[in-house]
Amino acid sequence: MSTSTCRLEWTPRTAGRARFERTQNVRSRAVRGTPSRSTARMAGGWVRNKASVVAPVPIQVAWELWQDRTRIPNWMPWISSVSCLPEDRTKTKWTLSTDQFGQHFEFSWLAQDLEPVKYEKIAWESLEGLKNKGSVNFSKEASGTKLEMEISYEVPAPLVPFGSAVSPLVESILAADLKRFSTFSEKVAQAMSANK
Repeated sequence: MSTSTCRLEWTPRTAGRARFERTQNVRSRAVRGTPSRSTARMAGGWVRNKASVVAPVPIQVAWELWQDRTRIPNWMPWISSVSCLPEDRTKTKWTLSTDQFGQHFEFSWLAQDLEPVKYEKIAWESLEGLKNKGSVNFSKEASGTKLEMEISYEVPAPLVPFGSAVSPLVESILAADLKRFSTFSEKVAQAMSANK
């Protein structure tokens, strides 16, 4: 099976092309817990997805791992890189690279960290490139730290024809990412304990 490649630098000039009017309800995926109900909206091209996990680590470990955005590709392999701007460490350059629907897609964007609430919430939003915003909420649980992740994004023009498949696909990817985060953070916590 051959695959074609689509590379897109999402800019304001191309942003207006993605107009997909549709609203649908989907069930979000929660790992190690009761699935919660979420609404994924595809109105004007925007979609919101949620996922959650309970990681078996102290909240301080989970928080520190997410605070350093450059580590995100360790548990989100479709994010090929995240780098801080040298002149402003609250701004990060993200690159997403994935093979879906028989094609290779690559998108990039510049994001601004929003004011964090220590051990409670980390959030960001794009300034240019692929339009998106996201947050990770942290709360203590008896068995570790509960993380609830929400990502909202404008469906890129090349993916609009696959619009109805995008939201469930992203939701399953986020659930798998958080499961990987749980495993990764547990290994980090074990390594930290071993070095004490």
